[in-house]
Amino acid sequence: MGKRRGRPWERSLLCVIKALQGHQVLVELQNDLYIRGLLDDCDDAMNVTIKDASLEDVEGNMRKLPLIFVRGSNIRFVHIPDSVNVSDAVEEMRLLQDQVALAYTKPQGGPSIKSAQTSGESSVVEDS
Repeated sequence: MGKRRGRPWERSLLCVIKALQGHQVLVELQNDLYIRGLLDDCDDAMNVTIKDASLEDVEGNMRKLPLIFVRGSNIRFVHIPDSVNVSDAVEEMRLLQDQVALAYTKPQGGPSIKSAQTSGESSVVEDS
């Protein structure tokens, strides 16, 4: 049997969290804090950045924060909004990642070193 190919986050539930970028989410932490806000970024360790966050503790005290970073190991749950179709969001994120990967591997259309040398142009620049 061969190895599975692809991005590591596609083989875990992390793909669901990454697909929620740009959506309002509720993140429950290990220390019983709740953070509600716009999921801005998520990395491969499930560290998340949330914009326009409101932080609430178990006693109901709330704080507004413009931006908060949460370490992935501190996350207990990420509540998925009812308005999000998970399978569509994951597929959309996968297609976006494929487009980004293709953009980095595709030639950009400029002259290559090989074509400049075969046409007789010099690729050495002299400094006077």
